[in-house]
Amino acid sequence: MKYSIMLIVVVLVSCTGSLSDSQKDRIKESMEQGQIKKVSEAQVIEAAFTYGRKIAGQVNNSDKNLAKTTLLDSLSQAYQVVIVSLQPDNQTMRGVERKLLEAYMNGGASDDNIQKMGTDSLLYTMPIVGEKPDGSNEFLKAIGIRMTRKQVVLSIKN
Repeated sequence: MKYSIMLIVVVLVSCTGSLSDSQKDRIKESMEQGQIKKVSEAQVIEAAFTYGRKIAGQVNNSDKNLAKTTLLDSLSQAYQVVIVSLQPDNQTMRGVERKLLEAYMNGGASDDNIQKMGTDSLLYTMPIVGEKPDGSNEFLKAIGIRMTRKQVVLSIKN
């Protein structure tokens, strides 16, 4: 074992090839992702709001965009999250999502929200409201974005 490690080091040192700029950038990025970050719970929550708002902004708060599964799928893949439409007829909602939907429907909540889901996941929700003829707002549905704590921490810039 000791000799194989030494052989690998000798081979690497003796190589005269150089890395391209893109290869150097990829190595640097992977090293940064491998570093341990110490962040407070408040920083995680703030970063989750920022991350969720960024994604929700791309959905654009429109019923038309929420119905476009290709848009939602591409955003889900790009940000490594799960985007769901929170509305009463959605049977795939989890318990915390149902409670938030009830709060939005009963007028108990009107702003975006972050909730913990288990030990390693967070849920960002943002209500979508429409305007009634009398000028008051009416809750239509909410956007739910399920994200891992890891994704949120990796989104934090030093």
